[in-house]
Amino acid sequence: MPDFTKRVAKAAAASLAPGESIHKSLAGQPPGSLTRGMNERFNVEYGIIRGRKEKARHAEEAVGLGAAIPPRNVYLTLTDRRMLVHTMSKVGKVEDLVAEYDYRQITDVRFEKTRLDGGVLELTFRDETGVDFLITQRQKPEVFVAVWEDHRA
Repeated sequence: MPDFTKRVAKAAAASLAPGESIHKSLAGQPPGSLTRGMNERFNVEYGIIRGRKEKARHAEEAVGLGAAIPPRNVYLTLTDRRMLVHTMSKVGKVEDLVAEYDYRQITDVRFEKTRLDGGVLELTFRDETGVDFLITQRQKPEVFVAVWEDHRA
């Protein structure tokens, strides 16, 4: 999986303020998006795949500050000033800017490895709401978390 920072930087240039620069981008998908399709196909109760229940917060259930993020694949981008959220087309192209958050609006960004090849990126907002995304390990989500920690102060 490639680093999406260059792809987003090129496509999202119009979303940036003068002098603003992109530091890291990730492609994220809502938790359960893979198991939902399998469940529909096999008529299995949602969330019981691999013997454990899905614990992540879904974008489709988001309230508060996280409600602006649609329950679909998105690009999460950290700049030197804020976090941007762009929708992603089915073929991976950067689409519309759907949300932007000043670093003061985000209280926590954490990555929890839950699978061999990835895990869940947890975003928690100032209003104590949050949204989670499935992220592959190859995208280096720990770098995303480090960039957020460097800029949040």
